[in-house]
This record gives sequence, structure tokens and C-alpha cells, in this order.
Amino acid sequence: MKKQDLMAATGISTTTMTKLNKGRNVNTDILVRICNALRCDVSDIMEIIPEGGKDE
Repeated sequence: MKKQDLMAATGISTTTMTKLNKGRNVNTDILVRICNALRCDVSDIMEIIPEGGKDE
């Protein structure tokens, strides 16, 4: 799916898509909308890393 298609399917803005592309934080509502559009679970598209890094 192209970024433009994902934006249309989820209703997310260009600003939010830019945040995602740069690895910045977005709220969970955005993640849920993306998962619904892609028919996947949140754990399929993100990983929770402890504040100290992977090895903490």
C-alpha cells in the first residue's frame, strides 16, 4: 500500500505521516487506525523498547 493510500484509508494527515516516516511519536489512535487499514495487530507494526534501550 502506498503512503497516499494509507493516508486516505485512515484519515491521517500529512503531518502525522511525516512524523511516522521520521520515527517520531504518534498517539495510539493513529496506530489503531493504521492497524485496522492493514488488518494487523499493533504488535505487528511496532516494538516497545525500554527507556534505557534494548538491553535494559
